[in-house]
Amino acid sequence: MPPHNPHPLPSLTLIVATTPIRTASSTTKDEITRLGIGLNGTLPWPRIKTDMSFFARVTSRPPSPGTTNAIIMGRKTYDSVPASLRPLAKRINVVITRDTSGSVRESVNAELGKMKRKIAAKAAEAQAQTQAQTTSAEKEAFNPPTEAVSAPPAAPMTDAIVTPSLGAALEQLDSVYGVQGTLGKIFVIGGAEIYNATLKMNGEELRGRPIRVVMTNVVRKGAVDAPASFECDTFFPLDGLREGNGWRAASSEEVSEWVGEEVDGEWKGDGDVEVQMVGYEKLP
Repeated sequence: MPPHNPHPLPSLTLIVATTPIRTASSTTKDEITRLGIGLNGTLPWPRIKTDMSFFARVTSRPPSPGTTNAIIMGRKTYDSVPASLRPLAKRINVVITRDTSGSVRESVNAELGKMKRKIAAKAAEAQAQTQAQTTSAEKEAFNPPTEAVSAPPAAPMTDAIVTPSLGAALEQLDSVYGVQGTLGKIFVIGGAEIYNATLKMNGEELRGRPIRVVMTNVVRKGAVDAPASFECDTFFPLDGLREGNGWRAASSEEVSEWVGEEVDGEWKGDGDVEVQMVGYEKLP
């Protein structure tokens, strides 16, 4: 059993981009709208600047100073991130894998060490440039030796852990970072198997934390009502997020609070596509 955590448990938020694909039901005359998320192991649409920047801001923005958000992903999703960006900075990267040889852990730890050295080098370079541009007289003017100067709040950490399951991931996040008071929000970022495992977690496994989905809907420009915008072979585990499936649609104000920035739920153009950010919460 993990140590007692005096800090409230953060929600578990799935962050995902989907495209609606309407197909005929094999059992009824109705259409089924499936939510496509991938094709041949990659995104089914060209990289969308709006969605990529939204993901970066939301997952790396901590809820309070001194905390760091965690992003939980499968090994394939981790490997899909460009090598030069792994693990993603200013976040606790949690990689779930069935690998028992330790090779995934060894690889992730090696990349973490490389990323930390890269971050430290950039910080040292920035500090050296600042010092070179500031004269001793300016230092005295802005930092009087007789007055105490408070240190700036700590920046979010960059870290990575490897676990065999989603349950083990949450336990480690809660028992290490949560107990320390350094754990911010927790995001699940894919792939389909990890999304599915998250949605199937019971109340005991969740320890009372809510499950939310922040979804970017993606369609080709001018094709909001089209039956299919992109070809997909990988789908979000639920065909729809509605009360019939145990979910409720969140208001724009609620989603804005979840992600830390304004989300209006309106469709917006981005190149050849249109995107819309919406949110859902699982009913208790």
